[in-house]
Amino acid sequence: MRRSVPQVISLTALLLGVALFIYTMLGLDRDETIRQARELGLAFPLVLIPSIVWHIMRAAGWWICFPPEHRPSFWRIFRVRLAADGVGYFTIRGVASEPLRVVLLMGRVPPVVSAAATVLERTAMGIMSVVGVGLFAAFAVSSDMLPGAWQSVFVGIAVTALVVLVFSLVFLTRTGRYFGPLVERIHARTGWGWAGGRTVRVISAIEDLFLKLARTDPRRIEALVALSVACYVVMALEVYLVFWAIGQPVSLWLGTIVETFTRSASVASGAIPGNLGALEASNVAVVQALGLVGGGTLALFRRVRSLIFATLGLALYPRDMMAAAAPAEAP
Repeated sequence: MRRSVPQVISLTALLLGVALFIYTMLGLDRDETIRQARELGLAFPLVLIPSIVWHIMRAAGWWICFPPEHRPSFWRIFRVRLAADGVGYFTIRGVASEPLRVVLLMGRVPPVVSAAATVLERTAMGIMSVVGVGLFAAFAVSSDMLPGAWQSVFVGIAVTALVVLVFSLVFLTRTGRYFGPLVERIHARTGWGWAGGRTVRVISAIEDLFLKLARTDPRRIEALVALSVACYVVMALEVYLVFWAIGQPVSLWLGTIVETFTRSASVASGAIPGNLGALEASNVAVVQALGLVGGGTLALFRRVRSLIFATLGLALYPRDMMAAAAPAEAP
């Protein structure tokens, strides 16, 4: 049977992830990793706190992106986000998670509203993540902590972040709409049915609301910026706590360097379901580059932590959502 292009991409990404996982595991000192993992086990609840805080803050970021008149309770937002990410964890990044958020809020929030809020949260957090990655990569290059080859890697990360940031700012600081007028001109000149169909009208409505939410309340954007910075800090703190737990204390600055590289690698490997192999390889590689031990333990903890929250998301899957009343019309 002939496979579609998405299926080929998914299969190729999965095979690449498996190869990276095997290669990374074979290169580890397994006895040392097991010993460190046992030491970490005693402090596991404490080391898990940063990721709990991270999930709460990400849910808060999505919650404030809803207009007040359509804002669900925080607990419902938290459950929906965790459930959608739990399903999305086993798929290509974003393919299942974002649409499922909209589906799980149907009957309580108009789909156009939930989609616009989702896009706004992802956009704001993504841009601020790019800013953080770029800044910390530049600082890492200016330090003497990285070997020569890794200096080039972080230069590349910083330059890529700068390019992405410039294009994002150009896109967001322009006035007016983007998608809607373009499709309307195409429809006017060609008469193509798809350019005037229902799906295009829905996407255009989402764009209108997204731009309204992004441009009309500066406090919302300020809160998203603050939450994004805080999320970056707590993930660097997670790295710090892992090394503290295994008796390899490092500075929070070194934790930030590790987080900067692993975050960049997770974006590049987003097509791999569950980030299999890429998560392990990126954590081990940057820790070894910094002359530290414990990269395997850090990777193991992050894999177990991700599986815990994915499982929790599936357990909290809000099954009552689909039985809710019909959604109100979008504003």
